[in-house]
Amino acid sequence: MSSTDQDKTVNAAEAAENEAEAAETEAVELSVYDKIAIDADAEVSDELSAITRDPFARRARAEEIRDQARMELMALKPERDQLIAAAALYEPRDHLHQLFGISSLSMRRCMRSALGLGSDRDTAAPLPKDRAAAARAAGLLHSPDLVQRAIAVCERYEAAEARRRTAVAWRDEAHEATLTAGGRVKVAPLERPDFESVRQAAVNEINAQFATLVAGPEERLHLASEAVDQAEEEMSLLRIDRDQAVNTLAFYTTARGIDFSVGINREGVRVVQRRALGLPRHAKLPPKPKQPAAARRAGVRFMADAGEDLPQIALAYEAAKARRSAAIEIRDAAMRTLHSEPYNWTQVRLSEFTGRSVGVINAIVRKPTKTSSPKV
Repeated sequence: MSSTDQDKTVNAAEAAENEAEAAETEAVELSVYDKIAIDADAEVSDELSAITRDPFARRARAEEIRDQARMELMALKPERDQLIAAAALYEPRDHLHQLFGISSLSMRRCMRSALGLGSDRDTAAPLPKDRAAAARAAGLLHSPDLVQRAIAVCERYEAAEARRRTAVAWRDEAHEATLTAGGRVKVAPLERPDFESVRQAAVNEINAQFATLVAGPEERLHLASEAVDQAEEEMSLLRIDRDQAVNTLAFYTTARGIDFSVGINREGVRVVQRRALGLPRHAKLPPKPKQPAAARRAGVRFMADAGEDLPQIALAYEAAKARRSAAIEIRDAAMRTLHSEPYNWTQVRLSEFTGRSVGVINAIVRKPTKTSSPKV
């Protein structure tokens, strides 16, 4: 298969995967955790909005709520993470992460941490059939009410996190108004990183890792799926900081050429802005003079060092994205091998093994191949 054909296959699979995940997201109604967060947000907002005359008193009370919530989160987190990991290892099931109000990536992160694997991309998690034994070896306890205990702690954690998040937003509101009073903040010219070199180095890293791997297609699929999951986890964490920096620069400063600094085109920057303002994907942004006020109303926080931090955040994000694309190509080739003779794995089996939906698997295994076989 030529490099052009491989690129088309990867892009088609990525598009199908993103569409399937978007459809699943749109179909989900408000969860228990959404309602917990909404109630906690309303409770804090009602209290702080009642302090109308003295912004300093409002700020002080917001800091008190924030600090109380932080202490509760610190106390709950070890127990929460351990219970989530134990449930994931002992009682795996479809959509288990939704019972805990977290993403599947976050659940895998808890599991890896409990097993002492950390974030090392070279260390794969145990195969599904070996996870209960790995949990026992790590000292994780199993009980009949394990999942219910995890849910109870996760609900308390979500309420505390919502209180902290809301208190921080209220506390920062006065600062943002001061920082942007009288116009936009003047910033130095932004750095323009060499994204192409970083992307290529990340692809080379993944390809080199698998080029020397001596393994059958099942283990190859497992390791490639782990690499995809790790890259997606990095992207999900980095995207938050990246978008906050982009929105700070675009809404509150005089920065120009933000697209060159973040590694996406101008329309991509506008998509980030619309998302921050809660606008439809193709809606017009407010005129430049009105954007700071619109951003404040939407709760867009000001990131003091955005101009300095954005290039490094964006480089890390683009490297993770490139690793994901390279790992997807290797993963998909292994899937097609296992789906063919002599293995004959079904789409359902591939879905259970990789944690991807059957729709995504179908898009991958049904993709026609050229005369040469993909490397697995």
